Amino acid sequence: MYKMLVLDLDGTLLNDEKNIPEVNVKAINKLYEDFGVIPVIATARPLEVAKFIARQGGEAFGKYIIATNGAILWEAESGETVSRSLSKEQITSLVEVCEANGLEYEFMTTKCEVADSKYSYRRTIDPMYDNMGVPFNYQSNMREYILGQADPIPLFAVNGTEEELQEAMKELQTIQGLQISDLCIRTTPEKDPEGKLKTLRYFDIMREGVTKASAIEMLAERLGIEKKEIIAIGDGGNDIEMLQVAGLKVAMKNADPLLLDIKDIFITAVDNNEGRSRKICKCVV
Repeated sequence: MYKMLVLDLDGTLLNDEKNIPEVNVKAINKLYEDFGVIPVIATARPLEVAKFIARQGGEAFGKYIIATNGAILWEAESGETVSRSLSKEQITSLVEVCEANGLEYEFMTTKCEVADSKYSYRRTIDPMYDNMGVPFNYQSNMREYILGQADPIPLFAVNGTEEELQEAMKELQTIQGLQISDLCIRTTPEKDPEGKLKTLRYFDIMREGVTKASAIEMLAERLGIEKKEIIAIGDGGNDIEMLQVAGLKVAMKNADPLLLDIKDIFITAVDNNEGRSRKICKCVV
């Protein structure tokens, strides 16, 4: 019945240590080997990070990768990369809006995430880069780094409180040719008076028309797969469009509440740290 299984990474396929639980690896490979269901990673992470994760999963995982929220579609066999990056003019305008409003921002290249070193206290340690054996790319002068950046920038993220972002949205929407995701959420190392970890919201910003969904549709058309034959699983605001185009829509138990409003959504019984792919096998069979 299903021919493609599209998987977000953080909070979905990966546990909090940024590894794929073994139960997931076995179940997803079984879907591929026994039923021909092609697993496809669809992440906001850079392409090289997604490739690193795909190698953990085995041969089936690395055939097709959707990175930086759909701005990059990569095919292993041909080595072909479809890239839809932001223009220098758009990036310059985004930086100006962020700096004028005192907002933290970061961006992705195909290789890494780049963030401002002065906001490093807001970031939890990312096990992904420890696993890869590379440091997180902090820069003390983001504007200068961007101007000297030869690698295309497919994704730009703006971080802040919900109120700050709603105010900044008015200016962001004046920049032509952008695709702005729904609000996403991440925790910081800071704690509130009750001892709970503080959270920040953020927008992922890509070139107009770039979403995980648009890349899935592009890949499905190439492979002759219909939307009703696609399973999509995610947990964040940048997964909403992806889930909406799938025949079987699955949100993680730990998903952002925004996903619960999607029509015909299924919720997993367990979170990303507990392993849940056996249930997917049952759905497919």
